Amino acid sequence: MSTWSAERRISSATGYLLLRLGGLVRDRVEDELRRWGITGKELRVMSLAGDREASQRDLCGLSGLDRTTMVAVIDKLERLGYARRARSAADRRKQLVLLTEEGRQAVEEAVTRMTEVEADFLSPLDPAERELLNEMVARLYTVHSTS
Repeated sequence: MSTWSAERRISSATGYLLLRLGGLVRDRVEDELRRWGITGKELRVMSLAGDREASQRDLCGLSGLDRTTMVAVIDKLERLGYARRARSAADRRKQLVLLTEEGRQAVEEAVTRMTEVEADFLSPLDPAERELLNEMVARLYTVHSTS
């Protein structure tokens, strides 16, 4: 029998700490994004739509969101004036999602703010530690997101 209690073993486990840390980061990001009326999920869709000519279906594949959620996200972005739908000239069956100028500006401002939030969140680490953390997390994500 271990001398550590179950609670202590759980609360010191790397996976548990990553889960809690992810929640803290998510909360800070979501708080910041409220000024633009969007969530992290919506910012991700906007950033994907702004970098390419993409249909709703393309954005589902790129973002990992299902079709129903994507429709709701795009509807909201249209209401906010950040995006619009348009038929593809190359394939009239395709519904493209295009950012408006206001949407492009919101993405630029929000991404800049997210960079500042991340720097503040990671400030207890020195630059080398930040880089190492990023490399390790990216490696784990790459391995486990494709399996």
